[in-house]
Amino acid sequence: MQHDSAFSFEGDWPAVEELLGSAEALDSLARETGALVRRRQIRDGSQVLRLALGYAATGQSLRSTAAWISSALGVTLSDVAVLQRLRDCGGLLSAVVGRLLSLSTQWAEPSALWHGPPIRLVDGSMFAGPGKRGGQHRLHASYDPVTGRFDVLSLTDVKVGETLSQARIEPGAIGVADRNYAKTKALRELADNRAFFLVRAGISSMKMIYDKTGERLTAQDVVAALGEAEAVEITVTLQEAKPKGKRASQRPEPLKTRIVIVRASEAVAARERARIERSRSKHGVTPREDTKAMAGLIMFATNLAAKDWPIERLILLYRLRWQIELAFKVLKSIFAMRVVPAKDPALARTWILANLAAALLANLLASALERTIPPSNDRTPSSEPL
Repeated sequence: MQHDSAFSFEGDWPAVEELLGSAEALDSLARETGALVRRRQIRDGSQVLRLALGYAATGQSLRSTAAWISSALGVTLSDVAVLQRLRDCGGLLSAVVGRLLSLSTQWAEPSALWHGPPIRLVDGSMFAGPGKRGGQHRLHASYDPVTGRFDVLSLTDVKVGETLSQARIEPGAIGVADRNYAKTKALRELADNRAFFLVRAGISSMKMIYDKTGERLTAQDVVAALGEAEAVEITVTLQEAKPKGKRASQRPEPLKTRIVIVRASEAVAARERARIERSRSKHGVTPREDTKAMAGLIMFATNLAAKDWPIERLILLYRLRWQIELAFKVLKSIFAMRVVPAKDPALARTWILANLAAALLANLLASALERTIPPSNDRTPSSEPL
């Protein structure tokens, strides 16, 4: 069992209430979201939130959470009562996470090194409860590499697929994502919203009409365009499928897009060929010719202007993606979120959101502490300039 105060913030609870507006504001939010309907043993929204954070702390059973709430708050609840309270906490916790993300953005220090458009690294992560019937959720996230903070965290059912639409990328910002996000409809929405995208693309991930031939882009076109070069770019038109029941005249306008083709390193190409071979030997899948042809190549799709964003700069931008992957790993490691202990979908949602709230609270409280401590004027000999 993890130490209670690490997640319940016992010593800093007044500061937590202040971050969230006030105890009264938290109480109103609990009422609005349905987390607090009747004031019985649990008397206010503050206690509801502490119960959810306590469940994230113990994370083992409803019984251990009931024991914790009894010792920490002097509230006696049965396992069934704890279960019902926690199942109703999803809306409250989602609102709390949104409030904390907003505060995190407001408190972010401006960068002295980057003065370009906002960069949003987009990715998702799966969370599943134990067993085949364990509740499955997908966490959609957007990460700002300049400030080193998440700016969007949205938890949905696993049936909601990965899409840039979940990242809520603002006008003027650049969304950077892997090949799972190469979907024409979402890219069009970004472009229509005057935002930009840089996504990894596969030859069959979207319907790409090659401007040079007027036909759908093929692996042979890609290989021929690259030739002996290390990198090259071509122009394609992304075509979206006609909506069902609509006339051809109502088909969305084609979207002109730069396709950047880069020759992968030999190590990357070898890994991709090994992956294709494992799929063939293990699952009996005969690889397509275009799959084998593309094994040593990497493709990106973007609507960023070539004048300001040449190929070399695009590659450097995409390499920032490791930061959101690392942020997910840190989150799951420090807050032990790799395995969801609850089978019940509503309870699993509460557990995940409570951990996210705890992580954001810890970061904000640490930032608040730094703001209250003036920098020291003492300088040791080793800090003097050489």
